[in-house]
Amino acid sequence: MIQAILAFIAGLVAHHGFFIRGEWHLRIEKILATHLLVASLLVLLMKQNTDAFAEVFQSLGRIIVFYLTSLFGSITIYRLFFHRLSHFPGPKLAAVSKLWHVFHILDSKNFRFMQRIHHQYGDFVRTGPNEIAIFHPDGLYALDGWNNENSKDVWYDLLHPMSSAIFTRDPQDHKERRKPWAQSFSRKSMGLFHPRIATISDKLVRCIERHEGEATNVCETMRWFALDIVGEIMFGEDFKMLDTQINIPFTTHRARAIAVLGPFADALWIARLAFVVLPFSPRARDYTKTVEFAYSQIKERMQRGPKDKKFDMSSLFIEEYHSLKSSKTLEERNNLLAGSVVSAVMAGSETTQAALIATWWFLAKYPTHADKIRSEVCNIDIDNHDALAALPHLNGVVNEVLRLVPPALTGTPRVTGPNGLVVDGTFIPPFTKVVAPRYVIKRRDSAFVHPDEFIPERWYSRPELILHSRAFAPFSYGTRQCLGKPLAYAELRLVTAKLVHLFNVRFAPGYDEDIMWRDMRDQATAQPGKLMCVFERRTQADSTVNVNKGT
Repeated sequence: MIQAILAFIAGLVAHHGFFIRGEWHLRIEKILATHLLVASLLVLLMKQNTDAFAEVFQSLGRIIVFYLTSLFGSITIYRLFFHRLSHFPGPKLAAVSKLWHVFHILDSKNFRFMQRIHHQYGDFVRTGPNEIAIFHPDGLYALDGWNNENSKDVWYDLLHPMSSAIFTRDPQDHKERRKPWAQSFSRKSMGLFHPRIATISDKLVRCIERHEGEATNVCETMRWFALDIVGEIMFGEDFKMLDTQINIPFTTHRARAIAVLGPFADALWIARLAFVVLPFSPRARDYTKTVEFAYSQIKERMQRGPKDKKFDMSSLFIEEYHSLKSSKTLEERNNLLAGSVVSAVMAGSETTQAALIATWWFLAKYPTHADKIRSEVCNIDIDNHDALAALPHLNGVVNEVLRLVPPALTGTPRVTGPNGLVVDGTFIPPFTKVVAPRYVIKRRDSAFVHPDEFIPERWYSRPELILHSRAFAPFSYGTRQCLGKPLAYAELRLVTAKLVHLFNVRFAPGYDEDIMWRDMRDQATAQPGKLMCVFERRTQADSTVNVNKGT
């Protein structure tokens, strides 16, 4: 009886003395080790009073049951009745544990789940013990707009112990690490990148020509293009995937690694626990292989050294690596370099890939918009980025695609500052996790007229169809705006303009056009389902773009 009482008290102490305070996701190994150590000590103590192992483990089992009952019982009562978010609407089980949310999105369709939650509970919904989902059109700006006090959530410890300007949670560190990223996408740097993007877009044309008139796997083709662009911009050499039309092993490892982010991104401790308990599991190996690939590329780039005069992002990361020699340890510099490279490779390919795929779904579905783009590009140099940036319908199509299929379907969470957060008169307490689900917000009829319809004209000739411009922001706001935005727009404009001018596009015979939407996954970035299209070369009289045929 004494053992049971002590175990019950220990559960209460563990909750109110430890787990209710601070963050524990990076200490999951220590928590697990501590509990195993205590259990081992209890076995040794009880073994002194009896030689019967069955009796010892029976007693240990009772202690564990009372401890866990007390711990989780206390957590449940507190979160349901005494937590500062208890007055917010939302599923009761979501308030008790984030595991409820994880269970409902094991299919990696959090964007659909959030849409249902919004329809059921309204604009401000408690979706976790200390989490509020904001569906109001002002939500995106409230989280990341200028002068906000919000900080990055534990999601940004995803690469720990690696770090980067993207994944650091320290505002000062973010400011310091941001320089090479900002320099990479400056107007001067983009001027150097544009001709190289054009060269790879010509490779894309040749790749499509090889299968002209046949069913083309658009998802795979655009993945090759996006990764070849990353290789060229990041390391000064593309991965030649468009040339070979073969996936490098990295693509498979990456796809399987990010699949974990679908259900577990908002419960990072689960993924970390799995990696600790099962370090050699297939998913853990995929993550390791993904990191190893990126790191091997930067090491190879470092070996080429300054003799390689071709400007790329890696040269700036390497320069930063050497400049920190006096202020950081070798391990810290290696973690920063690896984190920067992994961030750039993942973000650079994933964000544009989904939009490139979705663009061809919409243009195959609504070919009149392809005709409008053709009329705009017929008398310009398609490889001239400034000329493309001035075309209203082309940019309308790009923006409308980014609205309906945002790079991040849900978006990354924030933590409210010491003064809390007020959105549309609703106060959210300090140090609360908040998220503004992008897919849902961009399809609200309070933000856009006919929100589910593809209307590119809303971005230039019909502005009355935009009711709340702050609900757009596909690349976020303020100091947290994606620095790769110029590169993403450059890719989307050029590929759309060039392929529309050269090819007619339609869905492949027998293709179910709902598959792309039905199989779309929310895995940190949007992962569209399969898209099969037929590209047919337009007549020479209509198609006058000069494409570098290569060697």
